[in-house]
Amino acid sequence: MYFIPWDTMELQIGKLSAVAIAKKYGTPLYVYDKQIILQKIQDLKDAFPNTNICYAIKANANFTLLKLIAQQGVGADCCNVVEMTLAKEAGFDMSKSVFTTVNPTNKDLEKAMQLGILINLDDISIFPRLLQYGTPQVISFRVNPGFGKGKFNEVNVGGEGSKFGMDEETLSKAYALAKESGIKRFGLHVHTGCIIFDEEYFQKLVRKVLEIAARIETSLDIRFEWIDLGSGFGVPYEPGESPIDMHHLGKVFRQAFTHPAKLIIEPGRYIVAQSGTILTEVTTVKGKFIGLDASMATLIRPALYDAYHPFILANDPEKENTESYNLVGPVCETTDFFARDRAMPKLQEGNILAIQVSGAYGFVMASRYNGQSFPAEVLIDNEKDFLIRKKETTEDLLRGQL
Repeated sequence: MYFIPWDTMELQIGKLSAVAIAKKYGTPLYVYDKQIILQKIQDLKDAFPNTNICYAIKANANFTLLKLIAQQGVGADCCNVVEMTLAKEAGFDMSKSVFTTVNPTNKDLEKAMQLGILINLDDISIFPRLLQYGTPQVISFRVNPGFGKGKFNEVNVGGEGSKFGMDEETLSKAYALAKESGIKRFGLHVHTGCIIFDEEYFQKLVRKVLEIAARIETSLDIRFEWIDLGSGFGVPYEPGESPIDMHHLGKVFRQAFTHPAKLIIEPGRYIVAQSGTILTEVTTVKGKFIGLDASMATLIRPALYDAYHPFILANDPEKENTESYNLVGPVCETTDFFARDRAMPKLQEGNILAIQVSGAYGFVMASRYNGQSFPAEVLIDNEKDFLIRKKETTEDLLRGQL
């Protein structure tokens, strides 16, 4: 994933030694490669011309990264008043941004109306509450197409039992109600899923959404000005997973998306996941168990989904894997496991490991459980490093408590 010059044996992030970065800032440490983020955004722009790209803030909400992404001219995908505020302050164009949520509070709805952001409502029951704050010029509702997809069951967002969206009958009633309320401009939203590589699934989903759109447009005599297909683009975490050919996927979308409406996509993971690395120190070697100073409080995905993340010995990434280890953290929970029986080089105390593909749903899902504090975050721009969040201290933990 990272270029390793011939004259060094240490893992490089950008053009800097990962081991040197770990020593400078301490571990555990989140590190992001700026150039990877910029390249991912450009890949999306090239693959999806004439498309409104909205970065999903929930994937990574570091304010420096938000400002960087906003500077590339994309919109934001926001879930609540906090994310809308962050998007506004970071410089995102709110007219290009979307507010999509489940079970919004009245404060969420009020903020969305104040900002003039495109509102995607998850259920017909929310619409009357929204009208308390005025009648929006434009409105969109989220449909549950009857099926979904996700790498893990926990991230499958469609089909029976999903909390996301409405069935077509309820959806039609929602648009009828909005039309009766005087709204004349409409959009349509669907949550595509998470970590999807299957191009045929995207084709199937687009066709299904367009069928639903056509029936509603005909029955209610309305026209959809935009259709928001969420995102769900997969990134490779595991051995054998290949990156999406984004250029080809863009062609697939353009062939399937025959509606004249503006297309909106909401990539989050795709933009930031591969830019991120967690650097963590080996603190304990207990036979087959390798104790790290990172934990499930630092990165919860392995404990939550049994998700796989690549581990690299940053001191010598080319060293041969000769051992089988359990990689664990210091939290007093059996689930504080990063990997079981993971092939690794022989490790010793003081080694620095790199947990890769950690830029999405990493820090944003971190916690303070069991005395763990939030780690620092660093941005790498080629040969330069910038601290973009200080490590949390015990004093920080006590601040605000009475």
